[in-house]
Amino acid sequence: MKSVTEVFMYYKEMETQNPSSSMFREIKMQYQDMASGGDGGPLGYCPKDYNEECGEEGPSCRDYNYAAYPDDFFQDVCTLMSWRW
Repeated sequence: MKSVTEVFMYYKEMETQNPSSSMFREIKMQYQDMASGGDGGPLGYCPKDYNEECGEEGPSCRDYNYAAYPDDFFQDVCTLMSWRW
């Protein structure tokens, strides 16, 4: 499990390098949603290494990537990134 500081530094660098990238915008929306207790939305596919049942849109971002992370993790990252949640 990565720390808030590690994730913040990673995304801050991403923002510096390419602030208008679609990947960066999607990450921001996912983190804002998860900071509010959401699931970050569907991945849009079912990963081959995902062992649970998944429909056409696959598992949620949170279920697949951040299952062990509490809401306050995303809140802290959003706060450091100055993203409203």
